[in-house]
Amino acid sequence: MFRKLHVQLTALCITITGLILAVLSVICLFISESGIRRQEYDSFSANLNALYQNLAQQTSLSHNWIRQMEHSYQFSIQILDNGVPLFFQSLDTNDIPEDLWNTVREKAVSDYGLDFQDFSSLGILSRHEEFPITDESGRPYTASAALIPRSGGSIGVTVLHPLTEMNRRILGQRLAFVTADLAALIILSIFYWFFTARMIRPLQENRKKQMQFVASASHELRSPLTVILSNVAAVKNGIMPNDHQFLNTLYSEGNRMSRLISDMLQLASADNHTWSMQPSEVEIDTLLLQTWENFESMASARQLHWKITLPDEPVPRCTCDAERIRQLLSILIDNAFCYTPQGGHIRLALSDHAPGPQNPGAAHGACKSSFRKPALRRHATRSQGSSGCLYISVSDDGPGIPDEQKTAVFERFHRVDASRKDKSHFGLGLCIAQEIAQLHRGQLLLTDTPGGGATFTLMLPLG
Repeated sequence: MFRKLHVQLTALCITITGLILAVLSVICLFISESGIRRQEYDSFSANLNALYQNLAQQTSLSHNWIRQMEHSYQFSIQILDNGVPLFFQSLDTNDIPEDLWNTVREKAVSDYGLDFQDFSSLGILSRHEEFPITDESGRPYTASAALIPRSGGSIGVTVLHPLTEMNRRILGQRLAFVTADLAALIILSIFYWFFTARMIRPLQENRKKQMQFVASASHELRSPLTVILSNVAAVKNGIMPNDHQFLNTLYSEGNRMSRLISDMLQLASADNHTWSMQPSEVEIDTLLLQTWENFESMASARQLHWKITLPDEPVPRCTCDAERIRQLLSILIDNAFCYTPQGGHIRLALSDHAPGPQNPGAAHGACKSSFRKPALRRHATRSQGSSGCLYISVSDDGPGIPDEQKTAVFERFHRVDASRKDKSHFGLGLCIAQEIAQLHRGQLLLTDTPGGGATFTLMLPLG
């Protein structure tokens, strides 16, 4: 599908570009050729006027002078003196047939009334007319017929100027434009091929992720359904008694499906930009203290060292959705609890400047000394923030996350250890946390904890 789309997009771009180049080339050629023809006609008219003026002023006509005019102006000249051709013209080696000269004179008589055999108009001023004409082979000429009065009669002058050189210039220009357009199309075709491939790449990646998402979601939903259906079938067939254990199994697997569906709906809302926000002025340090207290019993049950670090100075209030931030922190803390072995250290920290690397174990003694009751921080003002952001970090000294997976952990249904059978995690939590951070125009960063482990830092703008 994508290869066909790639070819079609490339062909469409080439077609549109080719049409644009063709239209622009035709316009440019029209303007240029009009200029060439106008220049050719102006040059022909100027040379023709000079010729006729010289003929009117000459008292005698020499063969050499006429040949010089023909050579200088690229003319072919035939002169009739009182209707009689001059003698030197019988020796002319010009390749123009006599029939063409006769055609020019007949056209001058029929269309313009210039009759070289009519001597009744003697004594009038010079008169000449110009018109296009072609010979039997189709070669174009510009012709001119003139009657010039002289003492004792008049001379009839017929001039033919071939347009072969002008047409050769026009043809050469057309070939140059066609060659340039073809070269441009070839170069642009190569460019479009790689450009459209680059454009399609995000679609391919999204398609691949979508297929992976559907496959992973189907797998995660199928597991609890299989357990529920198998238990129901066992009870129905009398293999398993209908007791509290059976009901607890159904309740546990049903809750698991509910959590998964809830996570998927949240991600769908984030994708559709319909995730609701209820921002308000929030005391982040108070929110962190409440979160820390909520997880104290869980930390004690899992035999983990659960600590909190707050700055000594008052922390400015932050405009955010408190429930969303609490949800984000719960995801990070729950992951830390899940992956940190017994006896490990997990620390929740708040700072108004980018924190440097610290050893979680070394901070244990400083936790209580930095502990302040929320009432002591209520009068903090936003101007006290040093960088316009608050930094909330959750660090642990667990196994950590390999560098090659630091980006992948935020993908949907990704697990650092794919072999884990922990039914409470579906691989959607960090993706939801990242969406919440982006919803607040913040960033969720992942770094290594000095000495081992992982540190997730939420950079949360104050405004």
